[in-house]
Amino acid sequence: MTIMASYQKPGIAFRRKQVARLLAILENIFEHEPYLGEQLHKVGKRQIIGYWQRTRYESTQTRKEKYAILKLFFEQAHLRGRVPFPKMDS
Repeated sequence: MTIMASYQKPGIAFRRKQVARLLAILENIFEHEPYLGEQLHKVGKRQIIGYWQRTRYESTQTRKEKYAILKLFFEQAHLRGRVPFPKMDS
């Protein structure tokens, strides 16, 4: 994943964890929305909101970290659209 080579966060272990999360997020989206045909340029706001709804049981910290990696990936890969911030349980 050379797109993520410039990702600077504390430690290699954290980077590995974030890349693994990114792959899991994309796999989840493509599994639940097969009409996308595993084409990254078709992933948008609607699909990401669907992912946030499917994973609303996760902790606030986990959702923030997943948001950060998704946002960075969209910027680095020059995908259009913005990554919506997940709603947090109060």
